[in-house]
Amino acid sequence: MIKFIAADLDGTLLNSSHALPDGFMELVEKLYDMGITFAAASGRQYYGVEKLFMPVRDKMMFIAENGGVAYEKGQLIYSLPMPADDVLAMVHEAEKLYDKGVRILLSGENCAYVADSDKDFSDSCNTYCARLKTVNDFSVIPDGDRIIKIALFDKNAETQVYPAMKRFSDDFNVILSNTCWVDIVGKTVNKGTAVTKLMERLGAGYDEAMVFGDYLNDVDMLNNSYYSFAMSNAHESIKKVANFMTGSNNDNSVMKEIEKHCLT
Repeated sequence: MIKFIAADLDGTLLNSSHALPDGFMELVEKLYDMGITFAAASGRQYYGVEKLFMPVRDKMMFIAENGGVAYEKGQLIYSLPMPADDVLAMVHEAEKLYDKGVRILLSGENCAYVADSDKDFSDSCNTYCARLKTVNDFSVIPDGDRIIKIALFDKNAETQVYPAMKRFSDDFNVILSNTCWVDIVGKTVNKGTAVTKLMERLGAGYDEAMVFGDYLNDVDMLNNSYYSFAMSNAHESIKKVANFMTGSNNDNSVMKEIEKHCLT
C-alpha cells in the first residue's frame, strides 16, 4: 500500500503554464483521508509553493530549495543552511559571468534576494518567490537571514555557468536543475535526503512510496522509491533512473498515476 507520494513541480506536476491539474486539491484531500501523505518537492522557495497549495497546506508536506528545507502544516521541520563565507565566494565566481547573462538569486530561510540592478530578473523571480527583496551587496543579507540555496539563471546553463561552478562540487551539490538554472546547496542537501526524512517520519518504506520527477535534481528522490516515475518530457538521465515511465506534465500524468495506483 502506498503511504507517501512526492512530486516535483515544474515540468512534472505543473503544466507548461505552471498550473496544477484541475481537481488536484480534491485529490490531496482524498489521499489525506486515506492516510496517504502527498509532498510537493521543489527547487522553489517554500513560501511560493505554500501559496500554490494553501487550501490543503495542512494536509500535506513540502520539500523546498531542493531539499534544503522541509515543512509540515506550515511548520519548519528542518533547515540546512550554507556557511556565509562560502556563499560569498560562490557569488563572486558567478558575478564574473554577469556580462554573459548569468543572474543570481539567493534563497534564505526567510526570504529570497536579487541584486537591485536586475529589475527584469527580479520581476521574473516573482513567479517562483512569494518573498523577494533586492540588495545592493550580496554580502549584506537583511536580518541575518541564513542562505539555503544559490540559484543561478543562465540561458546556456549546461555549457556556461554549470561548468564554471563545478569546481565547488567537492563541498557543495552543484545541480543543473533545468535548462536555465543551476542550483547550489550543501553537500548533504538533495531531494532524496528530504524524501528519506519524511518517509521515516511517516513510517513509509521503499515499496510504499511513489515519486515523480523530470530533471537532474530529482535523481536522488527517484532512487528512494520503488514506484519512481519519469515524465515523458524528462531529461534522458531521469528516464534511466526511474523504474516507470508516464506521460508528459501537460497531460495531467502525475494525477492520473496517483488515481490509478491509489484510488482504484
